[in-house]
Amino acid sequence: MNIETTDVIHLGVLGETLGHSLSPEIHEDLLEQQNIKGTYEKYEMNDQEVLHILDVMKRDQVIGMNVTIPYKEVVYRLVDELDEHAKKIGAVNTILIENGISYGYNTDYIGIISMFKKADVSLAGKDIVILGSGGAAKALIYGFHLEGAARITVAARNEKAIDSLKELFPYIHTCTLNRIPGGDILVNTTPVGMYPNAGESPVDTSVIRQFKVAADIVYNPLITEFLKIARDEGLKIVTGLMMLVDQAIGSEEIWLHKKLDYNMGNHIHDELAKQF
Repeated sequence: MNIETTDVIHLGVLGETLGHSLSPEIHEDLLEQQNIKGTYEKYEMNDQEVLHILDVMKRDQVIGMNVTIPYKEVVYRLVDELDEHAKKIGAVNTILIENGISYGYNTDYIGIISMFKKADVSLAGKDIVILGSGGAAKALIYGFHLEGAARITVAARNEKAIDSLKELFPYIHTCTLNRIPGGDILVNTTPVGMYPNAGESPVDTSVIRQFKVAADIVYNPLITEFLKIARDEGLKIVTGLMMLVDQAIGSEEIWLHKKLDYNMGNHIHDELAKQF
């Protein structure tokens, strides 16, 4: 599909609560940079409504949709076709509808890899510990594995979630949150420390100081309590906002069928960072 500059394309984001979503701002800026006219709407839905999202997209002539929590696994089961990365991750964050067929993709792992690259942190050969076993952990595990991490350990309480992660990714190691081994990179994927509970960290200083790099996919606040502690302990820190921006660029590449320069997102990141 070639997008003409005279065409108006319709895009959106699907979630349960989208009041604070930054996706409209990000995509409006990306479209503007490409001189493409488009709309980007929020689709807030409950557990029943989301089952009809593909019909709603066709009705509203929406060609592309971002998917946020808690519907990435739901949409994974709804679309007609899955791309190989989405299949391996077990979740969809990007929908494309073309010629009446729905396709599911995952660009979260692209955002993850880009976030570390732009922070000048190599993942190859690294011993990485991920805090949390929710949906976000899937894209991180996949991205780290693609980049050649030497060891990936998931630290979490939820045994059922850990078991399902082990099924998808048999190469991971697991541990409890009170027995975290040291390593190179420690990544928080839990909501602990997210606004409005900004003063909390998922682990204490004694755990954090066993690592060289700390990253947090929470981006509000930009520097979480977890990252503050890490910085005070002399670790290199990686903030989570770039992941959000660069997964959005990955989605646009799919919708527009073209390669984009990921540096398009740098000024968007800097403008959004001022809000936090």
